[in-house]
Amino acid sequence: MRVEGRQRRIYFVQDTADGAANAWFFNPDGSPALLCGNGMRAAGRLMLDRHQADEMVLHTGPYAFTVRAAESTAQGVRQVAVELPAVDFTPHDPIVAGVAWPYVDQANPAYSPQRTVTALAVPNSHLITLVDRYDEDELIATGSRVADDSANFPIGANVSFVQRLGEDEVYIRTFERGAGLTESCGSGVSASRATLSRLGLVDPDARVLVRNPGGPSHSWLQQTGDVWQPVLEGNATVILRTEVDTADVLGDAPLDVAGEAFMDEIEAFDALFQDNLKTLRTAGINPAVAWH
Repeated sequence: MRVEGRQRRIYFVQDTADGAANAWFFNPDGSPALLCGNGMRAAGRLMLDRHQADEMVLHTGPYAFTVRAAESTAQGVRQVAVELPAVDFTPHDPIVAGVAWPYVDQANPAYSPQRTVTALAVPNSHLITLVDRYDEDELIATGSRVADDSANFPIGANVSFVQRLGEDEVYIRTFERGAGLTESCGSGVSASRATLSRLGLVDPDARVLVRNPGGPSHSWLQQTGDVWQPVLEGNATVILRTEVDTADVLGDAPLDVAGEAFMDEIEAFDALFQDNLKTLRTAGINPAVAWH
């Protein structure tokens, strides 16, 4: 399964056969992920197909996520929309130590000598910075600094840089806690989208086109009173179906995987990916990407 960039995570899904399912997500370093927005799209696509449904509920930990089938792209790429938990600008577990909350567009030398940052939870922790021009080396340095500084960032955080490309279009890249620089981060997209509205740059219900190195998605906020619930819509592309032995998965030897490849889906996604990459390069953004 592919959702935007190459995902190096493993997802486990339990079909409860009652119109819902349970899901667990793990980072490349083996640590559990509290939330994976892209993973929810992938798991949601599989469950929607399995039950021939337009809508289902997936559970992970204490959270419930509604996933819905969405309109395919012009290239024929299947899409899924997932409702994520409400964003929280005053989280119970402080993302930044010793500061007043909410922590919005603040300078913090421990984070960056020249950038401001906004902290929020969705419910995993995020630090969001708007930049005039994206610098990948700076993002890696900032994300690494946060990961190594438990005194100022006690629970760690995903770090995202956001560059506006138009009124309702942005580029986002995330240095993820436990994974490093990734081609796409669903919760990072949602946290960045909420930050744009918190800063008064975009109306909450505006459908924003988000371009990651791994592909495009859309995000907007469903508003109930003062509560913002992000929605993330994007591809969920099946590339291979196979069966594996758990003993092989848990062993130390390289895993040789063969199975049924879904070439129509792969080719449709590749067309979408190339269109997205062309747009980014035209904007002067040249990210290193794995899909080709």
